[in-house]
Amino acid sequence: MWRFIWLLIILIASVWLGLQIAKDPGLAFFSYKEWSVEMPLWFATVLFIAILLIMHFITKFIDNMSGLVYRFKSWLQWRRKHNAYSKTNRGLMELIEGRYKNAEHDLLEGLSQSDAALVNYLALAKAAHEQGAFDRRDTYLRKAHASAPDADIVIGLTQAKLQINQGQLEQALATLKHLKSLAPKHALVLKLLERVYIHLGDWQSLLELIPSLYKASVIDREQSIMLEKKTYEEILKSANHKEAGLNDLHALWASVPRKFQKDPGVLACYVKQLLNYPDDGQEIEYLIYKTLKKSWDKSLAKLYGLVKTTDPKKQLAHAEKLLKEYPNEAVLLLSLGRICVRSQLWGKARSYFQESLNLEANAETFIEYGKLLEYLGDSTAAMESYRDGLRMFDEKP
Repeated sequence: MWRFIWLLIILIASVWLGLQIAKDPGLAFFSYKEWSVEMPLWFATVLFIAILLIMHFITKFIDNMSGLVYRFKSWLQWRRKHNAYSKTNRGLMELIEGRYKNAEHDLLEGLSQSDAALVNYLALAKAAHEQGAFDRRDTYLRKAHASAPDADIVIGLTQAKLQINQGQLEQALATLKHLKSLAPKHALVLKLLERVYIHLGDWQSLLELIPSLYKASVIDREQSIMLEKKTYEEILKSANHKEAGLNDLHALWASVPRKFQKDPGVLACYVKQLLNYPDDGQEIEYLIYKTLKKSWDKSLAKLYGLVKTTDPKKQLAHAEKLLKEYPNEAVLLLSLGRICVRSQLWGKARSYFQESLNLEANAETFIEYGKLLEYLGDSTAAMESYRDGLRMFDEKP
């Protein structure tokens, strides 16, 4: 309805305007230098409107063409990125599948048009490493750092893992220490440091790292205690106390927390070092006896028989008290047999060795029993016992 009314109004206005122009068409005169143009005013008006419309359409056409060119450029850019992502994705898949040469080729092609070069460079470093091209690997890592200077952690972690894999533990340690200075609580950095310290046997450094591992939730409380215990065991095992001296050994033991001094496993490591100092036998015997009375440990029970004291009868009495508490322990019977041999109680020694072998056939017990039989002059039985012991040694994996 409104459209009809507007058309009617326009029609009436056009008729009116036409009548007015017919009465007085007017004149438009244009002059430039020696040139002049005359035309009716209405024609000049229509021509002006037509020129405006032509300019409008030309401007609109140019805008449309610019938009078309922009869309075409955007499509080309998208196409390049899509190809780069496709090459990168294929390279990553080939890397996972173990086709390292193909992976390196595709990752390099994806790199040429990729906006995120860091991922490509890190994957390229892995591919080169797996091919044994360590110089190329290091070059890719340097380029990764140049492409993303703020990505020290991820680049350093990749480098450390590859160094560990290659067995470059000292270099990996230097890399990880640098990363720890940048991110002291980074869980993976701390975990890899733990691994490197264990491989290097740097137990003191590992001991100092344990609190950080716990605070970063790499290990829980129970794991922290177990790791600390094992670390103290390794520290005691690796110490060269023969050269360091007994006083230094005592000082090292004093540095072990009391809760671990009472642990049979840690104590066994300490006792093994003390055995290098026979004059300290009384202290060793007392330590083992006191610990075994509270909790049983086979390794300590075995060491007890190796301790040489100035009072073997007292040691024997202690061992027999332990036997009443642990009557069916073959290793304790072995130790009793050894103590009886040193006390020259041949019959008792023979009886304890036999009881031990009845409970558990053990190569070490067979050898000790064979030595006793040989000393007693029973060569045939001694040879048989030696053979049984050697046979068990051969059967060990």
